[in-house]
Amino acid sequence: MAVATSDSILARSLITDRRSTNFGLKNEVCRGKVVPCRAGGKVKGKGKGRVEVKAVVQIGGLEEVKKAKEEMGLDVVSEEELREKGFLGMRKTKLVCTIGPACCSLQDLEKFALGGMNVARLNMCHNTRDWHRDVIKKINQLNEENGFCVSVMIDTEGSQIHVLDHGAPSSVKAEEGSTWLFTAQKLEGSPPFTIQANYEGFSEGIELGDELVIDGGMASFQVIEKVGNDLRCKCTDSGLFLPRAKFSFWRNGKLVARNSELPTLSKKDWADIEFGVSEGVDFIALSFVNDADPVRQLKNYLYMRSS
Repeated sequence: MAVATSDSILARSLITDRRSTNFGLKNEVCRGKVVPCRAGGKVKGKGKGRVEVKAVVQIGGLEEVKKAKEEMGLDVVSEEELREKGFLGMRKTKLVCTIGPACCSLQDLEKFALGGMNVARLNMCHNTRDWHRDVIKKINQLNEENGFCVSVMIDTEGSQIHVLDHGAPSSVKAEEGSTWLFTAQKLEGSPPFTIQANYEGFSEGIELGDELVIDGGMASFQVIEKVGNDLRCKCTDSGLFLPRAKFSFWRNGKLVARNSELPTLSKKDWADIEFGVSEGVDFIALSFVNDADPVRQLKNYLYMRSS
């Protein structure tokens, strides 16, 4: 990685999508000079090796910059912006994709990687430990065999008081205009249009007209009646209910605060974190963080594990 001269660009990667660049021994690219800066490599095992070469691509003007970007797929930034903002000015967006049962095949994951996926996110609220392990194995396989660099992130469930369950093994469709009962009562089976909350005080402080949002926007409801601790709600935006879906209440466009003294990291979260460490994941995301303590606890734990 290097910086070219005043009217040039920073060439961070020469991505060719497996197409031949035809560089050969030539040093002219889009009328720009390629200046080798450093070459190095290391060999592991007989007949195996990797060589990394970094170079400066010096390009004269804006037209050459545009042409290089179109023809070579360069991710570029002006030297002036780089000097002003440092590497924060490079503006390389990372794409984080949540992987679920509908898109976890090796073929689907490869399509995501080719499309620009940088991080595969696994939500520890859903699916089994074996399922997560299988997805991690597939991501590692793609990285090793196809030369991708996709990271794996697990997202902890957190001590959630805001969890709903419809009792069905898979997702349930909520149609716009339909009426649903949200209750904390213990139910047997899966009564239609009935959703169970895992926290008895889930409706405390909620008023008629408040909006109930599922999983950040998968579906939305409006509170039309309060019956004791239960809520009767009308679906205002159709969508899917996943098992153990998270929900939040909104009033006049603002989130209704829901206080909880439950710890950020539950016993299940620590077990999931241990699982992630043993599987060699790259990132751990914490849910429902109330203060800095759980972040420090996790960092100390990872330090002690030399992860």
